[in-house]
Amino acid sequence: MSLTDLRGPFLLTAENIRIAVTATLPGAYALGHTDDTGTFIVEKVGRSDESINKKLRDFADCYMQFSYEYYPSAIAAFERECDLHHKFMVVRRSDRPVCLDGSSRLFKLLWLQNA
Repeated sequence: MSLTDLRGPFLLTAENIRIAVTATLPGAYALGHTDDTGTFIVEKVGRSDESINKKLRDFADCYMQFSYEYYPSAIAAFERECDLHHKFMVVRRSDRPVCLDGSSRLFKLLWLQNA
């Protein structure tokens, strides 16, 4: 695993997504590229509440590489997306992960506290 603690990185193509991401599960991902020193540079993070495979296909050919991990629930995927966002992304309100519908009030308060 890399600095992101996700599987990958893999070249971001529909074929590589099909080969690498075989389960239909929630997940979190990082999109980016590998620099000259071999470091994966994260350009975008996100999640899927239902199928990480389907979500990644939306970005095929838009970014160079992807890393991902499955999670047992949409809430776990959301929590990981938040972790990745705070570790790798410039903090701007528009870039923050979107809260889950029906998530707990405490979860939303924690999210707003970091805004």
